[in-house]
Amino acid sequence: MQSTNSARYVVLDSYRFLAASGIVIFHYNIDFQLGLATWFPLVTNLSCMVDFFFMLSGFVIVHGYRSRFGSAREYGEFLLARWARVYPLHVLILACYLVLIAIAHLLHVQPNHPEILALSGLPVNLLLVQAWGFLDHPSFNVPSWSISAEWFVYLLAPAVFAIVRRVSLAFSMLCTLLMVAAMIAVHNALGAQDWMDLTYQFGMLRALPSFFAGAAIAEAICNGQLRGKPSWWTVHALAASALVVLSLDVRRELVLPVFCSLIAFAALADARGVPSVMKSQVLLVLGESSYALYMSHVLVSVPFLVAARRLHLIETPWTFAFAFASFWITIVLSLLSYRYFERPMRRGLSGILCVGP
Repeated sequence: MQSTNSARYVVLDSYRFLAASGIVIFHYNIDFQLGLATWFPLVTNLSCMVDFFFMLSGFVIVHGYRSRFGSAREYGEFLLARWARVYPLHVLILACYLVLIAIAHLLHVQPNHPEILALSGLPVNLLLVQAWGFLDHPSFNVPSWSISAEWFVYLLAPAVFAIVRRVSLAFSMLCTLLMVAAMIAVHNALGAQDWMDLTYQFGMLRALPSFFAGAAIAEAICNGQLRGKPSWWTVHALAASALVVLSLDVRRELVLPVFCSLIAFAALADARGVPSVMKSQVLLVLGESSYALYMSHVLVSVPFLVAARRLHLIETPWTFAFAFASFWITIVLSLLSYRYFERPMRRGLSGILCVGP
């Protein structure tokens, strides 16, 4: 049996891939005008999978760094390691968008949303602060706002670690509830949009409650507060429950405790070493490439959208073929990206910077 204190919970990679696929479906349903929400209401709320990412990130970071995070030097090494993980692909995608801008300029093609490709947004994207309230519109690679939000919570990691280490899991969950309540209260008072829709406009605040909750769950498992031997059927039931909640006409915050339970039970079930479909080699490989899937799917869809619009195929059955092709090409490119770009870059940068992976 693998140790809950040192082992890597590989099953969470599979759930990361499924969550990334949910985000792809959410965006493609809008961009390709697929109308999937007519038959599957949960598609409208699949953007909440980003909050699952934030929670999973908090879990993974605490689980991986709790024993080597006690000094300013270790904090710096942690930030450098995370930078080496997320930044190279982010810059590569940005460069691809700049190439698209150049091609559009040469061909005298006017983008549908020119403000997204405005060069004035390039500095904040390069600094990974595009979700910190510096912009009033999406900028370049739209999904990258969540990487900016991740960077924000990475910077706050020492405070998060200090809190979850010193209090019980119950108190940590209470803190999470209070953060969510504060977000709701502030946005209601300002008459602003739902806080779970925040992206470029202070989306980094959206990440904090979920990241904190994930960190608290990891700490509780590592220190023995949270233990058990749940079956995989229980884990599958929780995953199905999350989809049911997203299908209902209820506040989306209700899915957050289900996400918490899913991550905790999946980790505990994984620690038992019992085989599961969620630990199949195919899903694990796809899980490793899920970051590239998430980051590149909008970019890959651009030529397909242009072709579909030029051929007047939007809102026809052919639109599904374009979206399907874009999805699978993105998966293939993601697998290649992980093997031939992300992993070599991370190893190279880690070696140069003398930090862990």
